[in-house]
Amino acid sequence: AWAVALASVSCVTARAPNWQGCVDSAARSLPYCDTSLELEARLDDLMSRLTLEEKVNQLFPQLDLGDECMTVTRGKKEIGLPPWMWLTETNTVASSACTEENSCATTFVGPMGMGASFNRTSWRLKGSVIGTELRALTNIGAARVSGVSGMLVALSAFGPNINIARDPRFGRNSELPGEDPLMSGTYAYEMVSGMQERDAHGYPKVAAFLKHFTAYSTETNRGHDTYDISAHDLFDTYLPQYELGVRAGPFGVMCSYNGINGQPSCASGWLLNDILRAWAPHAIVVTSDCGVVGLLTGPPVNAPDDTHAAAYALMNGTDLEMGFDTFKNLPNAIQQGLATEARLDEAVRRLFRMHFLVGRFDPLGSSEWTALGREAINSSRHQQVSYEAALQSLVLLKNDRALPLVAGRRIAVLGPQAVTRFGLLSNYAVDHICVNGSYSCIHTVAEAIEAVNIGGSTVVQKGVDVGGNVTAGEQPALDAAAGARRRGAGARHRQYVEHEALDRTDTALPGLQEAFALSVLALNKPVVLVLTNGGALAIDALVNRSGSAPYAIIEAFNPATSGARALAASLFGKENRWGKLPITMYPHSFIHEKAMTDYDMSSGVGRTYRYYKGAPLFPFGSGLSLTTFSMSCVQVSRTTSQRFECTVRNLGALDGDEVVLVYHVAANIGAVDHPVPQRSLIDFARVSCRAGAVASVGFDVELEQMKLVNGAVAEHCTQAPTDWSSAEAMATRLALTSQSSPPRPSSLEPSLCY
Repeated sequence: AWAVALASVSCVTARAPNWQGCVDSAARSLPYCDTSLELEARLDDLMSRLTLEEKVNQLFPQLDLGDECMTVTRGKKEIGLPPWMWLTETNTVASSACTEENSCATTFVGPMGMGASFNRTSWRLKGSVIGTELRALTNIGAARVSGVSGMLVALSAFGPNINIARDPRFGRNSELPGEDPLMSGTYAYEMVSGMQERDAHGYPKVAAFLKHFTAYSTETNRGHDTYDISAHDLFDTYLPQYELGVRAGPFGVMCSYNGINGQPSCASGWLLNDILRAWAPHAIVVTSDCGVVGLLTGPPVNAPDDTHAAAYALMNGTDLEMGFDTFKNLPNAIQQGLATEARLDEAVRRLFRMHFLVGRFDPLGSSEWTALGREAINSSRHQQVSYEAALQSLVLLKNDRALPLVAGRRIAVLGPQAVTRFGLLSNYAVDHICVNGSYSCIHTVAEAIEAVNIGGSTVVQKGVDVGGNVTAGEQPALDAAAGARRRGAGARHRQYVEHEALDRTDTALPGLQEAFALSVLALNKPVVLVLTNGGALAIDALVNRSGSAPYAIIEAFNPATSGARALAASLFGKENRWGKLPITMYPHSFIHEKAMTDYDMSSGVGRTYRYYKGAPLFPFGSGLSLTTFSMSCVQVSRTTSQRFECTVRNLGALDGDEVVLVYHVAANIGAVDHPVPQRSLIDFARVSCRAGAVASVGFDVELEQMKLVNGAVAEHCTQAPTDWSSAEAMATRLALTSQSSPPRPSSLEPSLCY
């Protein structure tokens, strides 16, 4: 309905969008601006009008034009070709300054919370909102960064970031949707599809880029680090989400800082050409992460100079350098025979092809998206989409008679997260959230609870800081807790504990937070513990409490601008839309059992729910509800697939959402020479069900979904049963989680094979 409504708008913007080409009469007379010509002819003409040096200038940031990481490439005024600013972040928001009309782009909950929803529709809507707003911001001339001249948003949109949440210590976990390849790849597919929605003429809203290709999950020594990763783990864990995401047709990917088996991602012809470009029949662009190409003069490559570094990156598949100007040495590399002009032309042509396809060189009004204006930025509809996503991002891990809360009571909201605004945000959600660069538009958790606790008394105490050892606020907070009927304790890591360029060394709550939480629990009053974090927290001592007082635990990840209101509504039972854990919550011992730099998924204690052999605090897929669900399934045999028809019943008194997860468990496959996952997610669905009602959901399971990755270095490196009746075939299990118990994948076992 939204796309139809846009199509009915007949006006066009009065000004040219940011970085628009072919706007002056001289340029419009040139063949590359002639829309009657085929795309290849227009590309040929534009390329013919650039010298070698001018072509090279399209491939690296011109430091006199703007921030090096945002990467402004040089135009050519004589032919009406303006510069272009490449890096607009879109992982959580269309990163931009608020407009003059005090309209700020819609911010979503952190990607880990988005992953927890297991909701394809929500993921696509997020992409659609971000794509709409980025196109609108570009149309009205919005700035990328407030107060920085010339830094304007552009249609090259970097996000989603779909690296696997491999280790809870990784500093950028808050940017990721989860630990499962299928879920992460599906998230990317849906989000990119929403971002790149096409109008009636075929123009996409924006050009989406996936990040960071691939196996990037360590910040320490980044850019000079390399990890031993087996072919099995590459094709089983580190590549599948990108292969699935590429099916949505993103215009590009950003290669990562790390190396794989001695080869930096941005200088690996095998990774970028043999693997990535085999997936993508379209001309997919590869950009480096900020500064990566310049780092090739150090380990593990140790290029002898910048000329060699530039050649290594270009000739192995990187098209655009971000962050450094190492590519300015490409003319020398070509002269020395280290690189070729043909490869240079290929890279430049890929970049310009993207520009043509988004309509940069077409007349204003050619695309229906040019009608988008200020009214599309943070609209009431977009705010509702963000709020719905926030409701589904919360995970109820434990509920021993503590929820729902009853309004009109005395409630104490304690902890450092009770009063923070900035601390609710994930990485890459902080460019310009509220007017004038403040965070005033974000409700604190305490404010949101107080607004719902009508007729009651809400007492707020910070208690302790996120980190540090200051105890001055602890006793007043405990006194407030002692006099309250209910307590909400908020604990988390803030962005100074985990962020880009900083991994955690410990997964326990920092500072005095755990001791403070234990002191609150010792009062033997009803308590709700709310966790907000990027990487999972080791809360071993807080999972259970002594005594008989009610207790609940909620994982809220990075709730952002809408999350506090969603949390308050969920606490009081006004909403019942909970999600499921998209990660494993490990015990504290995990950090001593598995080195951060060990990228082997199955060795030792293992990693993620697919290979972890220990006892998690809460496993992947955990999540309860304020109501109770049951499920029954009927298996329907087909020639090429198996169909499961499932009925979900809401047995409780509250309307609610439930998430059904479908796992594949390899059984009776005999001896193999490679790791076998304990189970693998192969499908999922979210259903809404009114109190006392029934909802139906179906799953079609194909043989392809049951494939295993073998240990050979092969093109696809997979093996699968040849037919449903194979004696050595595999079983698939359906799992449903509900209020009454933690997830039990083996609770329902309709076999596909016996």
